[in-house]
Amino acid sequence: MSDPTRRPLNFPNWHIPYLEKHRILELFHEIAREMVIQKPDDHVLFMKQILQTAAASRDVSRVILISSSKINRINLAEQMSKLTRQIVITSHDLEHMMSTKSKLSGDEIGKILTYMVRTQSVANCGYIIADCINTEEEAKSLLQYGVLPTHVIHVVPPFQPELNDLLYCKVSENWPETRRNLFALKDIFKKTLKQVFAHEKDLYSLAKECVDLCRIRPHVKRVRPRVVIIGPRGCGRRTQARYLNQTLGLVNINFDYILCQAWTSSSELGTKLRQCRKEVCFHSELLCQIVNKRVLEQDCIEHGWVLTGYPFTDVDFKFLDSIETPPNRVVIIDCDLNVCKDRILYRKLNVYTGSVTKLAPDNAKEDDPTGKKKVLQTHPRDVEDLIDAEHRFYCENYGSIKKYCGETVMVVNGDQSDRWVHETITAHVVGANPPGSPRKGFGKEIPDVCSCDCINVPGKVAKTYMLTV
Repeated sequence: MSDPTRRPLNFPNWHIPYLEKHRILELFHEIAREMVIQKPDDHVLFMKQILQTAAASRDVSRVILISSSKINRINLAEQMSKLTRQIVITSHDLEHMMSTKSKLSGDEIGKILTYMVRTQSVANCGYIIADCINTEEEAKSLLQYGVLPTHVIHVVPPFQPELNDLLYCKVSENWPETRRNLFALKDIFKKTLKQVFAHEKDLYSLAKECVDLCRIRPHVKRVRPRVVIIGPRGCGRRTQARYLNQTLGLVNINFDYILCQAWTSSSELGTKLRQCRKEVCFHSELLCQIVNKRVLEQDCIEHGWVLTGYPFTDVDFKFLDSIETPPNRVVIIDCDLNVCKDRILYRKLNVYTGSVTKLAPDNAKEDDPTGKKKVLQTHPRDVEDLIDAEHRFYCENYGSIKKYCGETVMVVNGDQSDRWVHETITAHVVGANPPGSPRKGFGKEIPDVCSCDCINVPGKVAKTYMLTV
């Protein structure tokens, strides 16, 4: 962006995070969409009237189901409605509105559906149009009247060949009407179309998969990812952060490393950390200043960042959300604590190079490619009692952190393979902003009760960080 003299304009760092946090861009997009569709005479009055509705409807899914007659779309829509509380609209509703059982034209179906989806209850809850749209004429009429779905789901029944399969090329004269219509519907709705394969799934599993697809919203504007990955030690947080650095170019911020840098520095912040009456400072505000100083550097602003090892508690998270560029993606890796513990205990360090080797207990020594014997030892932090202490501390704070984050957090099963976990996290990071109310943090006024002392950290956990610094 530039001014009339073509000089580049640099916005303050806190402007874009504010727009992202309160989802202002999505709100303007929703208002503009409704204005273009309804074409009001007084656009200013229209924006005032629709503002509250638009804020609510930006998170609402508007779904159309298409499929062959092998799928009972009404039952599927009703099962989806139980999970999402959306309003289900069927062909029976259209007949009831017109008080007739005669076949309706495409234009009549478009008019009736437009009236139904504009009602207050449907606009607030969203809708699932089950079996109303079956032909190209009906779809075009619906779009012409301004009913724009966010998701069109094509449910593919089991054992059905692809629509362009050669099996159907031999019967071009008797080409089934339903399949021709499906081709046309897929072409009309191609921008919002998603395919779900029924296979041998039961009704609930199929509805759950459709609902999960509907929760993925398209981008309004691409943002710089600012990611926090939380999980018990040994769950693979740093591994996933390294993968995000390699695939998306995000700056990998290891909290232990920047804490050590701040502790040994001669800056005012380093002096405050060393003056703490405890061996290792766990003052929430000071720790947050360490992170804030790093994420305001140019590389993090330009490329985005991924943070691991922090925050420890919900109070830490509130401080983190109060900085100029707070995180816009939060990922929790859920993993069995016994698996995490085994991963750490089987991890050895080369005392000469510092490289990490993952071994089973019976393979304590290994040859180096240079012909020398590797000297592998356990890191002082990787002893069993310290691992157990860190895991207990994490479990004590897990519930409060997850409750504070609400719907803005995504929980990933860390027991799966690294590749599966990475692909799941990447899809969340590059996807649209998560739904739900934004995390507020402390705002501009930080309560004194939260900044008066260090958080209560068990002695063994403090010992692990004393070994780091």
